[in-house]
Amino acid sequence: MRTHFLATAAVIAMTPLASADLLIDDGYMLDISATAGTGSSTSYLVIDFAATNGISFAFAYQWDGLATTHDMMLALSDIGLGYEWTDWGTGIFADNFTWDSQAGDSSLFWAHSVATPIGNGQVNWSDAWSSIDNTTLSDGLISGWYNGFNEDYSAITPTLPLIAVPGPASIAGLVVLGFGRRRRAA
Repeated sequence: MRTHFLATAAVIAMTPLASADLLIDDGYMLDISATAGTGSSTSYLVIDFAATNGISFAFAYQWDGLATTHDMMLALSDIGLGYEWTDWGTGIFADNFTWDSQAGDSSLFWAHSVATPIGNGQVNWSDAWSSIDNTTLSDGLISGWYNGFNEDYSAITPTLPLIAVPGPASIAGLVVLGFGRRRRAA
């Protein structure tokens, strides 16, 4: 029985995070609400409903080849993301989002930022200055949305919904606790 427990603990410790999980820092990753698509590349959509007294949600989109932010949002709308948009002839722009019981306010408009985490807990955001049908996705890119703008019309960056990731020390602690329980029960 001890060998079985040790083998199980080793498998848990070596199991990689799912491909849709984005590690922001050693201890935190995006809390993904839903995933759409298939493929070897993954980008993320973060929608912050704070302006309408809501919270942030993160989504993952997987694809192969070329894809845009609009492609990602259309795929996510197929699995329940409310996504309203307008094609102005010069490009497509997002009008509003809904998810679960959260809804944005289209009169506040939506600020769009993009970022790629640099691995030490830092996410360097920049304003996305192009239409969403012209914003090309890349593996690991975060497309962030906030319902409103700063006074100078620069984008307000969204709050990332994060969850803690147990580190190796936590897994080792679980193994030790498991052995302690196993011995007492025998």
